[in-house]
Amino acid sequence: MKRRNKIRIASFSAALFAVMLIWGISGSVKAAKYKMQINITQQRALLQMCEYLDSMETTLKKATYAGTPKMLDELSSQLSTQALGAKTSLSALSSGDTSLYNMYKFLSQVGEYTRSLNKKMSAGENISAEERKTLESLLSYAESLSVQFSYMSELMDAGYFSFEEIKDALNKTDENSEDMVSFMNSAADAEESLKDFPTLIYDGPYSDNILSKESVLLKQSGEISLAEAKKKAAQYLGTEERMIFEDSDTQGRIPTYNFHADNIRIAVTKNGGMLAYMLSDTSAGVEKMSASQAVQKAKEFLERVGFSDMVSTYFMTEDGICVTNFAYKTGGYVCYPDLIKVGVSLSDGLIVSMDARDYIMNHYNRELPAVGVSVQSASDAVAKNLKINKISNAVIPSSGGGEFFTYEFLCTDKSGQDVLVYIDVETGQEDDILILLYSDGGTLTK
Repeated sequence: MKRRNKIRIASFSAALFAVMLIWGISGSVKAAKYKMQINITQQRALLQMCEYLDSMETTLKKATYAGTPKMLDELSSQLSTQALGAKTSLSALSSGDTSLYNMYKFLSQVGEYTRSLNKKMSAGENISAEERKTLESLLSYAESLSVQFSYMSELMDAGYFSFEEIKDALNKTDENSEDMVSFMNSAADAEESLKDFPTLIYDGPYSDNILSKESVLLKQSGEISLAEAKKKAAQYLGTEERMIFEDSDTQGRIPTYNFHADNIRIAVTKNGGMLAYMLSDTSAGVEKMSASQAVQKAKEFLERVGFSDMVSTYFMTEDGICVTNFAYKTGGYVCYPDLIKVGVSLSDGLIVSMDARDYIMNHYNRELPAVGVSVQSASDAVAKNLKINKISNAVIPSSGGGEFFTYEFLCTDKSGQDVLVYIDVETGQEDDILILLYSDGGTLTK
């Protein structure tokens, strides 16, 4: 072989080696990137699975309290959507592994079963005790799944294993790692809890209401000047005007003049000069007053800044701050859409936050409806497995941006769980069900 050809071959070989090396490195990088993308996708799937199961648990709980076709129809529709999302997440986690048959069966049938009960109620028939017992069984299955998958998520967050190991754990039983055994047992327990799931034969008070409509209150109010707004801001804060400094305005659905004073930010509506919100960055100190005292301080503050006829509904305390929800009351109706939140420091009783934007967006002079359904008839619409403890009147928002005038029934189930059931005073239909959650910090709903 000629020397020139040897050189060419050597050069070509070196070039080929370099190309192959680059290709190999590039392929490794792409593979690593692809693996990372898969890992992120599966992390998201596990998180979403936990969220869907938690939502299903709440919705099924409400379904056991439903007493009218309208409410059961809404809940069954929610369950179908939540179950579909859970099935999608489960598929991403297990690559569609058919050994998880019971889980897939449960997720497929849970929405359809509640829908079948709704059809029965719509036909004028009552749900039998046996059917309500089946609903309670479905709830038990959902609770079990929710607990097991939450535990899996906690183990994953702690970094005990990768999603490749998760995939193996969903299909194998010979892992030796203590943490992997815990994960595997959780998956097995979740699947085992559904082994007796029957083959069924078929025939979510009002905090953070969406600000999606035009404010009647603002339309009826005249526009004020910047100077007038500054004066009002000083009055709301109980300080002198010279201590108030201007910030940039806010436009949008609630146009405001914005100011700050020391560690407080405050917004005043351009129409009407109402206090829209205020926020202090002061940290709370040692708690020296009770929550009830803080609620009273908040109520007095609202009266001073121009919000009258407000009643406290729920409160929550955290990190030395008591935040109370107030709703407007008129004609015996507590109007939950007209919401104002006030935060009070439990160390000195100072107002550290206030948000009246829900009130500003939703408040108007309501014309009370003619009551077409008696209290007794509305009581009869409440599910028989609930004991009625108190009856009030309330206005609640609808998902479409409207409102319902309702009887508010505070009830208790056989386990002691408190539930709010809302029956429409005009139609007698169930407009909503809320589950009350109590903690050391206060009361919440879901």
